[in-house]
Formats: sequence, C-alpha cells, structure tokens
Amino acid sequence: MPFSDDEQILVEEKSKLKTLVLIGGTGLFVLSLFNVCFCTDNGCRTSIEALLIGWLAMSTGGAAIAWLANPLLIVSWVLLTKNKKSAWLFSLTALLFCISFLKFQTIIENEAGHYNPIKRIGLGYWLWLSSCLTTFVGCLTLRILKIKNS
Repeated sequence: MPFSDDEQILVEEKSKLKTLVLIGGTGLFVLSLFNVCFCTDNGCRTSIEALLIGWLAMSTGGAAIAWLANPLLIVSWVLLTKNKKSAWLFSLTALLFCISFLKFQTIIENEAGHYNPIKRIGLGYWLWLSSCLTTFVGCLTLRILKIKNS
C-alpha cells in the first residue's frame, strides 16, 4: 500500500531531523576536539588529547571513566543511521558518562599515577557535552515520533 501524502511528509520530516541530529552531534564533537577540555596545575589538555589517551586511564577509575561516553556516542550515531530503537539508550548512557566528569575534582595525568586537581573545565568539554545532549534529545524525539505515529 503506498504512503498517503501525510505519511510521506512525516517520513521526510523524520529523515531531515535525523540528518540534523547526526550533523549537529558529530559537528559539535569534532569542534570540541580542537578546544581545551580541562586544565590542571600541569597545564591544559585539548579534547583530542583526552580522546586519544583517555582510554589508558580508564582502569584507574575516577574522572577518566567519562571517556566511555565516546564509544557510546559513536554507537548511538551508527544505530541512528540504521533507524534502530536503541540509539536513544546509547546516547542517554553517553550523556550520563559525559556529565559524570563534573563530579570529579581530580584527574590522573601521567603513567606514574599522579592525580592533579581540575582547575578549569574548558570549552572543549562543553562542546562534547553539547554533542551528547544534541544526540540524546534528537534520538529521543525521533523515538517518540515513531511511537506516536505507530
């Protein structure tokens, strides 16, 4: 049975929204990589540094656990492109891990296990958080629209 005009418009609108969510989420993420993520007594770290070496510190726990938001966010983008229902759950989990960074006052900065106080949270972190939030809100909106029109 072919789509009615209203159904076709809804499909097109959801497709546009999905594209906006993907472009907005990935764009904010990429933009975050070129900005300062956090600063300690030893200087500031860019988000790209945190992305590339953050996984090494995850076994120590603490603020480094927020790094898990990165693979979860990427999985949510992949699932969103495939119209999978679970995209919003992965994006929510990514958002929660991202927010968890704010809970910590110190971060491990070297392989010797030295922790330093987080003195400032930079624009890179806020852009990363915005990427997670944009992806979550977009995925949730698309999920709600799908349920509502079923």
